Amino acid sequence: MRKYGLLCLIYCMGCPALAAESDLVGRWDLKIQEGRMSKDGLLEIRATDDGYSAWVEGGIAPLVVDGNRIEVAIDDRATTGGRLVRYLRGELNDGSLSGEYGPDHEATAEELALCKRLPLACMVPTGTWTATPHVPPQAAAEADPVDLSGVWSITARLLNKYTSDLTAAGQAWKDEYDVKMDLPGQRCQSTGLVNGWGFRGTDPEIFQTDTQITMLVGNEYRRIYLDGRQPPEYTDWYPMGFSSGHWEGSTLVVETTHLQPSVREWMGDPVGENARVVERFWLDEENEQLVGVLTLYDPENYNEPPMKHARWRRAPKDEIRFPSLCDPDSFYRELYDDGMMEEYWKRASRRY
Repeated sequence: MRKYGLLCLIYCMGCPALAAESDLVGRWDLKIQEGRMSKDGLLEIRATDDGYSAWVEGGIAPLVVDGNRIEVAIDDRATTGGRLVRYLRGELNDGSLSGEYGPDHEATAEELALCKRLPLACMVPTGTWTATPHVPPQAAAEADPVDLSGVWSITARLLNKYTSDLTAAGQAWKDEYDVKMDLPGQRCQSTGLVNGWGFRGTDPEIFQTDTQITMLVGNEYRRIYLDGRQPPEYTDWYPMGFSSGHWEGSTLVVETTHLQPSVREWMGDPVGENARVVERFWLDEENEQLVGVLTLYDPENYNEPPMKHARWRRAPKDEIRFPSLCDPDSFYRELYDDGMMEEYWKRASRRY
């Protein structure tokens, strides 16, 4: 299969639909393996009048189809913040997709040296991938709660889809975003539920009763009410919002509203004042990992709901955790030294 640059992959609306639509169209549970590190995500392929289009984690993913072979380009970010693109190349066999991935060019010696020295900062990662048909969750007839109590540590890194499917309003907000001055974490404010979800440092410590689940996440805590209570009519916004949950079989389903406006990720995709988040948590078949899926419903800013997938393993019971430390003085001092304080005050409408 030939290689494609990202520029000519932006949409697959002109790609011929050579493979049977019933074979490729649908949702796929995606797993990317990069050395010992794995990433989970959701790939969706749709048929159009002109061919196929694809989304990964709710963000548009450039796609090429050639018979039973496909190439999908997924942009992500390295730990250092740089934008990278994984080109997943593979084929459909026996109802599953699989293949290898890498950059769209032959990596340079300098790029390979960086990958060897700092794997998490690698801008040209390579590895293998698989995708199996997604089976949507089925609501169980009766609740069958499981004990999620304990201290958990992230075990699968997030597939941080760099771009999302923004509306015109969402894109306009992002176009005016300045990460140096507008990102809440820069000034030691909460990053919010969506932004901080699934990252190392926000691993949950869970306390569970019949009527409430409490999660300690980094420097913050969440109360998830299981008894049907609702917030008062006039309720403010909060970084963690208001969460109510229920059990669908052994899956905990959590809906969160009243979220303080923030950003989905550091690059500035907005989380609006009317956003709603739905999370699903369950234990894997071995009862060893906690699996979580977050979906952000914010139609004012997104055409497709962005998603996040994460997995945690139980940490040792005697593990000690401390809250992270943050000094806002360094943030304001840098703005002052750079002569940007006046600009910062002018951007007050970007902060909540």
